[in-house]
Amino acid sequence: MFMALAACAAVTIPINADDASTQYSPIEVFTVDKKIVPEWSEYHGVVDASNVVELIALVSGRIKTVSVKAGQQVHAGDVLIELESDELQAKLRAAESTLSAAEAHLAEAKVELDRIQELVKIKEATEQQLDKSIAAWKGAQAAVGIAKAEMEQSRTLLDYTVLKSPMDGIVVDKRVSPGDFVIPGLPAKLGYPAGRILMTVYDPNSLWFEAKIPERYSREVAVGSTAKVSIASANLTLESKFIEVLPAVDEVTRTFIARVDLPRSPALKLGMFGRASFISGQRNVVSVPDSALVQRSQLDAVFVLSDGRARLRMVRSGKQGAGNVEILSGLQKGERVILNPRETLRDGDQVAIGSTQP
Repeated sequence: MFMALAACAAVTIPINADDASTQYSPIEVFTVDKKIVPEWSEYHGVVDASNVVELIALVSGRIKTVSVKAGQQVHAGDVLIELESDELQAKLRAAESTLSAAEAHLAEAKVELDRIQELVKIKEATEQQLDKSIAAWKGAQAAVGIAKAEMEQSRTLLDYTVLKSPMDGIVVDKRVSPGDFVIPGLPAKLGYPAGRILMTVYDPNSLWFEAKIPERYSREVAVGSTAKVSIASANLTLESKFIEVLPAVDEVTRTFIARVDLPRSPALKLGMFGRASFISGQRNVVSVPDSALVQRSQLDAVFVLSDGRARLRMVRSGKQGAGNVEILSGLQKGERVILNPRETLRDGDQVAIGSTQP
């Protein structure tokens, strides 16, 4: 965006005609000046979030229930998807039974070991019998450890059948329905042979705007530097700062990714298109209030005050903003242009110079 004031004085000038008795409204003029203004560069990008979670299946199974809809607000720990779990529950019960049997065998081995140790003390059992009893006791201990591990594994796999939200957020989309069969694994789009994304959840408090910036601006774009973001579809224009600049340049596009912090807003949605601008340098500009600009044959022009007459001059205009328009060519510093010229004003009309207003 362009913002500059290119005037140093305003003059009120009444028009005079050959008939001195004719009354005219005062004409205001503006003295043109040249200013140094920031040069802004603009590049497109999309709305994204720093905290986005894509849920995938960790066990195979058929989907039993889907508890949420796209766009729904969820909280950490809320159940999102549940898989059928009868088979895994049966495996858990079997593992629990195996553990109980192993613990009973361990208790029996310990009793036998204690008995043999007492017999060795009174010389009624041999060292060989003692070694055999110790080995049996250690084997029973190992069996209990294995049974515990198998039970924990079965319990973990059973827990995987219930997919919960890892955070407070909003469901972006759900890609499965009850009855769908899913298998574990990351999606093929990431280079894996199986699996798919079941649901996506994002944190609306972690939004940012991601833009691809040409590498020639790597010095101008840094964490903490000012950026302006405009997202037309959300009717949003704001000033913010770059919060993350990736230290790598794409070998094909010769661009790097920069991210601008965004506020939470119900109007913002992931993937929205927008533009980010930043200061990339400085330049000298000539500008005038946009009320000085007139149209002649679909061309931009201004009336310049010269030797007591209004002179129509064609100009080439540029960026507009804050009630001013940049003049790329056609005007010089120190010239005076007429503001709000009346429709009947023509090139060469005589005007009388009035007093200069402060």
